[in-house]
Amino acid sequence: MRDDGERSAIDTRLWALAHASPFGERPDLGRMRRLLALLGDPQIGLPVLHIGGTAGKGSTATIAAALLTAAGYRTGLHTKPHLRRVNERIVVNGAPISDDDLLALIAEAAPAARAVQPTWYEFTVALAFLHFRRIAVDIAVIEVGLGGTYDGTNVVQPLVAVLTNVGLDHTEILGDTVEEIARDKVAIIKPGCIAITGVTQPSVQAIVAERALSVGAPLWRLGNEIQIERPAERQHAKSNRFGLLVQQHRINHLHIGLLGEHQITNTALAIAATDALASSGLSVPDAVIEGTLPAVRVPGRLEVVGAEPTVVLDGAHNPDKLDALLAALPAYFTYQRLVIVAAFTRRHDVAAMLARLAPVVDHIVLTSFAMHGDFGPGQAIPPEELAALLATLQPRGTSEVVPDPVTAVATARAWAKPDDCVCVTGSLYLVGAVRDVLLQTDPGDGGL
Repeated sequence: MRDDGERSAIDTRLWALAHASPFGERPDLGRMRRLLALLGDPQIGLPVLHIGGTAGKGSTATIAAALLTAAGYRTGLHTKPHLRRVNERIVVNGAPISDDDLLALIAEAAPAARAVQPTWYEFTVALAFLHFRRIAVDIAVIEVGLGGTYDGTNVVQPLVAVLTNVGLDHTEILGDTVEEIARDKVAIIKPGCIAITGVTQPSVQAIVAERALSVGAPLWRLGNEIQIERPAERQHAKSNRFGLLVQQHRINHLHIGLLGEHQITNTALAIAATDALASSGLSVPDAVIEGTLPAVRVPGRLEVVGAEPTVVLDGAHNPDKLDALLAALPAYFTYQRLVIVAAFTRRHDVAAMLARLAPVVDHIVLTSFAMHGDFGPGQAIPPEELAALLATLQPRGTSEVVPDPVTAVATARAWAKPDDCVCVTGSLYLVGAVRDVLLQTDPGDGGL
């Protein structure tokens, strides 16, 4: 592994060949297709499980990839955003691409990038496709970046397409209603694939069904062809147990180490996806599913990294994800007071998220972070601005501003008592800024 200076050289080379995605601008697949054509169209014929949605798509992709890997298939995984290193976006059998291999890919793809001038996101997606093709993965699990229709990943012909759910996010690009957003997201459902959906709104269910019918894709729906069976007793903080019926396939006594009711849903969709892939010759035995799920981890999603006080990392960055987090914390942890460390970007509905936090949090530490992602280098919203907005919401608890994220977490832990809970949330970029330090100082139990 290279040091931070050498890893930053990878970022420098990527940014020398690509530009930031313009904020608020609907993408266009024309440039992505030209780039891939110059690279030999590595996406054509690539066996793909394509996963989109507003929330849960990264977890669903990670779970599905873990199951397929455990079943003995060479499995590629592309998710976004990364926490610390861009290598995390190109994973095979659980291991991120090495620095040397990534540098070699960048050098090979440089002439095509210079000719096309892709966005950074388009370039990294193309590198993932190129790597997965070169090493001949049996299946590539691909998370949609934004929306569906014009996302850079929507050049594949999937074997299975999953739409986890639809909520209000990226409204400046996708639309102002869940129905408008759904019409964009369902474009990942294509002829020849099996479609799987976890959406719950009747209007959105109708849009998904219409798309599946129009392209001739069999549709498996959560609550119909996919049935989750939960035990009557309250979930213990260290386990999520449930049964699952997918079509005629029943699996009893499933146990996941991931926390939160939403992770049961994500796991159900991931298992359904592996069932659907069986028709393409990629079957995952029940014993593999049962044996793999307890150990699956998704960094930065209800991840426990400290004790006394309990410290939890969750990169919830939109109202739906924050609702899931706030429901999960009291369900899975016992604590006296809730302390939040939060930072946000301008791309998300910050007012709605602060409105959810204001009535339930005992103390909020507002902080910041630097980011270098799809939209280029930048900063989180200044915490002083967040504090002014929070004050208008009449929060029940106290708040303070600590601009440095690592110091902010230390401040929150110092404020808390041993029987309190400290949760870092608002952005996966914030989680990435503090996670390594927390794991080095107090590794906790890795998310239970």
